[in-house]
Amino acid sequence: MKSAVLLSVVIGLSLASIVKADEFPSMVGTWKGTSEAVVLGNPAYYPDRASEQAIPRPSSADFVINLTHQDGRRMWGSVSSSDMAEPWIGVFWNDRKSFQAVDADGQVMGRMVDANTMEVIYTQYVSSVLITSHVVFSRTED
Repeated sequence: MKSAVLLSVVIGLSLASIVKADEFPSMVGTWKGTSEAVVLGNPAYYPDRASEQAIPRPSSADFVINLTHQDGRRMWGSVSSSDMAEPWIGVFWNDRKSFQAVDADGQVMGRMVDANTMEVIYTQYVSSVLITSHVVFSRTED
């Protein structure tokens, strides 16, 4: 009798973990972070030191990602800085921690650090502008 109860508990816990494993992290909300970037050219998000646009240079900018919708692994909203905003769409990989996203002219590779922290690498290569940056975003409570 004890072994039947134990087996039932083990099966129940296994099924519960399978259901939980099918869920993707909730991304809806406002996320804020400051980039650590290397830029070349005169990108809109990094207008500082534009006179040096012919050489790679370090730069930083504050960003806000406002994710307004999520459907399973799919998420979308906008990314903005003090000067501009653009659409942002993404999807989770099967590991439920890593994701890929794009905005109007760049690509994001990211991963969830915990439920309220994501780490991303952003790259952009448009015309004479190159950007690569690292940002740790934290979910804000608005």
